[in-house]
Parts: sequence; structure tokens; C-alpha cells
Amino acid sequence: MRRRTVVVASVTYLLLLALIAVVWPVSLDSAGAREVVIGRWTGKVIVTGSIVAAVVSLAVIVFAVPARRWWWLLLGPLRVIAIGAMAWGGLAVSVTDEPVTPIVANGCETGYVVTERAFLFGASGSVRRLDGPIGTSVGRTEVDDGHTPFEQGSYIAVTDGDTLRVWNTFQSATERLSITSAPSFVLPRLVTDTDFGLAGGLTAEEDTPPPPRPPVEPAEGPAPSPAADARIELARMVQRALEAAGAPVTDAAGVPVSAPLPSDLPCDGTTAYDLSVRTDDNAASYAAILDAWTAEGYAKDRAMQEDLRYNGVVRLSARDRSSIDGLLHFSLSADCRAP
Repeated sequence: MRRRTVVVASVTYLLLLALIAVVWPVSLDSAGAREVVIGRWTGKVIVTGSIVAAVVSLAVIVFAVPARRWWWLLLGPLRVIAIGAMAWGGLAVSVTDEPVTPIVANGCETGYVVTERAFLFGASGSVRRLDGPIGTSVGRTEVDDGHTPFEQGSYIAVTDGDTLRVWNTFQSATERLSITSAPSFVLPRLVTDTDFGLAGGLTAEEDTPPPPRPPVEPAEGPAPSPAADARIELARMVQRALEAAGAPVTDAAGVPVSAPLPSDLPCDGTTAYDLSVRTDDNAASYAAILDAWTAEGYAKDRAMQEDLRYNGVVRLSARDRSSIDGLLHFSLSADCRAP
């Protein structure tokens, strides 16, 4: 029985070494730019799991081999090392979790996947183009609060001609998304088929609704005003922000940005507008815009990497993501009831 166990463990060990020898060089040869992707596993996860399984197989061999007197000089330390290696391997598997999520647009896979990793209050991901079992890195994502937007489905992917535009949440999966803002990234379109009925992400018509707004206590800021047509005030504050920037304001493509007309904004219970802009001096413009909102009588608050303003009608969420995508992000929203 022991001999059979040793033979099975030995064969398993050799097969795992062969798998590692095939998968690992793909990533090493390209410094991580290319990675084996099989189902929901990346090459890194496959290699880590294979190493742990190989260690377990080796431990089985070490424990199954009879230890005769002087053999203890060798097998004794090996068994201690095997136990420690298995404990280390279990930890390595737990921290190497890197789920693979296909980007879905119009109910169809797009030929791209995102591998995401969360740690404490941050998370990052790699956008990869699939060519068979090989995924080539074509971009990266960086988000807050340790959430994984693609695995959680809090993204929008839209095909437009020869391009694929993708929006993903930054702070949390409940964050509002809208295709009126600049996309998080743009990729060449690879797949022309649509309506395969696959689930994944949000549709452009759905967007993500703004998260429920908790009641504001008088000590914390202005009390909410009765819902009315807030489009004029929201459009005015967009214009005020652009004027306060103190420099030419452009979008990600370098196109000058202007404020919307009130009539161009929705008013179906809520109204909202998103700005993703840059200036010659993002830091100075960001501070000036927030000061302008405060000067207009808006109460100020601060969340994790997010500045907030509120006057009882219009709410502003502002984030300076210059170090990530070179843009300042402003999201304005309000309750709205058309007369």
C-alpha cells in the first residue's frame, strides 16, 4: 500500500512540475505582459497552486517512505520541512487569488478579460486581450476601498464602431456610473457579434443608480430641500466649476469642455451630470473649484479620497485622480421633479 502511494504521489509530482515548466515561462519571458489564462485562473494562480500541490505530493512521498534507523537523519528533517512548506503554500494560495472576469458588452464577450487583486483599502487589475489561452496586458485599473468592479459587475461596456468603451466604479460597487462621463479606458473592438445573452456588467440604459442618501442631520449640513426642478442650479454649478478652474478645461481627448444647458439634463426623479476633466495645473484647479463651491454656500465634507459638497439641493462628489488617469472627476446629482 505504501509503495502504491509513493508511486501515485511521484507521478503526480512529476506532472505538476511539467505543468509549471509550461506555464511559468510565458509570464517570465514577457515580464508579466503575457499570461496564461484558463477559465477563471491566471498563470500565476495555476503556478502557485501547482507548486503547493507538488509540495503536498512530495510530503506524501516523504511520509510514506519507511524510515529505518539511519534514514531518520534524512527523513526526519525532510518531514519537518514538508510540514512547514505546506503551511507556507496554504498562505501563498490565499494571497494569490486573482479572479478573471470577461468584459461583456451587448450580451457578448468582447475578447478582453480583467484580472483583479484586492488588498486592504486598494485594488488593481490588468486588462488583457485573449489570444487562445494567452492573455496580453493592454491596460490597468486602480480603484479604492478594495472592491473589484469587474468581478462585482459594477461596470458598463459599450461598443461604438471599431472601439470598445468601458466605465468602471472607482470608490465602491454602489457608485453611480454614467456614459455621459469620460470612459475609464477605450480599447479596439475585437468581436462584432451581439446579443449572446451573457450576463456581465450594466447596460448603458441602466447605469448605476446613486446610492441611497442617508438623512442629513442639521449639525452635519443643510437639510434636504423639497424635490423640485434642480436642473438650473446643477447646470449653474457646472459652469461655476469650469470658471473657477482658472485655466482652459479639456476632457481626456483634449477637447474643450462646456457646461450643459438645463434642458439637456434629465429630470425623472433625479438629475445628474459627470465631469472628467484636466487643466494645465490639476492640483490648483481642483482646490479652486472646491473653494468656489464653498463660497457659494455649500457645506463641505470629506470621505476617503473624496471631497463632498451639499447645499440641500445639489450634491457634489469630487476626486482628484491625476496620478491614475490624469483627470479630475466631479459627479453632480440632485433630486428632480419637473413642473
